[in-house]
Amino acid sequence: MNTNRSKNSSIRILLALAVIVLSGQLLFGQATTGTLKGTVIDPNGAFVPGATVTCRNQATGVESPNATTNETGSFVIPNLLPGPYSLTVSAATDFRKKTISDIKVHLGLDTEVRIDLEIGLPEETVTVSANPAEVVETNSQISSNFDAKKVLDLPSNAAGSGIDTLALAAAGVTQGIGVVNTNGTSLSVNGNRAYSNNFTINGMDNNDLSISGPSFHVGNAEIVQEYQIITNNFSAQYGRNQGAVINIVTKGGTNSYHGAAYEYHRNSSLLDAMTNIERRDPDRSKRDKFISNVFGGVLGGPVIKERLFFFGSYQGVIQRENFTSRSDNLAILPSEFARLQATFPGNQMIQVITNQSAFALNNFGTVRPRADRGTDRVCISATPQTNCVAGDESGYFAAAFPEREFPAPYDQNEITGRLDWFMSPDDSATISYLWQDSVLGNSISRWPFPPGQSNGFTGDQVTNSRNLSGFYTRQISNSVANTIQATFQQISDDWGGGCSDPLTGCVPLPTEIGEAFTITVFGLTGTNNPDAALQNI
Repeated sequence: MNTNRSKNSSIRILLALAVIVLSGQLLFGQATTGTLKGTVIDPNGAFVPGATVTCRNQATGVESPNATTNETGSFVIPNLLPGPYSLTVSAATDFRKKTISDIKVHLGLDTEVRIDLEIGLPEETVTVSANPAEVVETNSQISSNFDAKKVLDLPSNAAGSGIDTLALAAAGVTQGIGVVNTNGTSLSVNGNRAYSNNFTINGMDNNDLSISGPSFHVGNAEIVQEYQIITNNFSAQYGRNQGAVINIVTKGGTNSYHGAAYEYHRNSSLLDAMTNIERRDPDRSKRDKFISNVFGGVLGGPVIKERLFFFGSYQGVIQRENFTSRSDNLAILPSEFARLQATFPGNQMIQVITNQSAFALNNFGTVRPRADRGTDRVCISATPQTNCVAGDESGYFAAAFPEREFPAPYDQNEITGRLDWFMSPDDSATISYLWQDSVLGNSISRWPFPPGQSNGFTGDQVTNSRNLSGFYTRQISNSVANTIQATFQQISDDWGGGCSDPLTGCVPLPTEIGEAFTITVFGLTGTNNPDAALQNI
């Protein structure tokens, strides 16, 4: 064995690991910050080297490490949280100090500023607001950014229903197709499938690994500092998917206490028009019941001014509606059950029809023949060639296409919290926690595959989502930073429960799968097997 070669190899491995750690922000971190770049020039248009540039977050009062302009008058200040900043430039004794305020830094973008100094005494200060003509946002990647004001003001979706509809305003983005988790809408970007997108919150993974889409659904616009969708020319720090990258950065506290409380109410059964199918029913005068209340509040502020900040939120969603599901499969009408049983006494298949078919399961909602489809008949006979023919139709039994109207409640509770600690101009740490529980009552009865289950099977969908993340950043210089990030993400879904008797259409809890059963009628198989999924990342 060559000992020297082994030692050299070990040294190379250690050096490589050190480079990876120091470059972690570039290799693995997803964007949670932006960058300020600029050029300082004198009244003659010449570059001003050696000038000191101080950057201050106007919301928190936190100052970043000072930068010094190089021989071309340029400076770079990285790792800035999205928001408004002021820059103060101090040069030689021949120039006045200059402060430019209200410079907007956006998520994942480089903001470039041109700073023109004036001749004068250093004790004199010139203060101006940022001139849009002097501020340019640059980046090779193609993206659309929505700051906190745009997220709140732009029409996106019904309150509490997800904010990904904002992305539809970006070029190349349309509503996606396919069964994926959605945060307001699924997204197809530049012709890619809805499965092809990558979702992050605060720079951390937010992907459902089972069917794709986001794991945690952001429906509270009040907690969003910036929303970004990158559609092409991704930076090297991104990978995983070929569609789009959807970044969400949540709000943090500021030097002032700020909060909001809200309530959104909707009652579509009074205000919305009926659908064409509903208009065909002469007994209807309004839409199915739908009442929605979305309420909550946010609060943020300083624990220690210019050092430690908090931000928290709560949102509740209570929705009550009646849902009508419609079937395209015939079912025997209840008026024929007695004749069926008399014709086939003791037949187990007939017992299934008279006890577990769509019109037999009348303990859940209101089941009736569809108003837009006529009645029909079905031949059930041991000798259909003799009694399902002209002259003898005793083997026919009346049937219809069923529809079922039933309550479909939805309840959700969401709590989020965030702490930002600026230990020094070079050191900062952030920890955030997002918690969400929801119960979609009678969800199985309205699954989209096939559309609208009217066969009487019912059960709830219970979803729990957690996202705990944190990172520590050490600014070694204006060009080198070390970031340590960690996250724990969990999503669980249970399909079943919320009802009692499996023999009357209830899909039991996943822990009670032994009580489920399967039936086959007219070649169609029905089952009330529950389902469950749990992901820890």
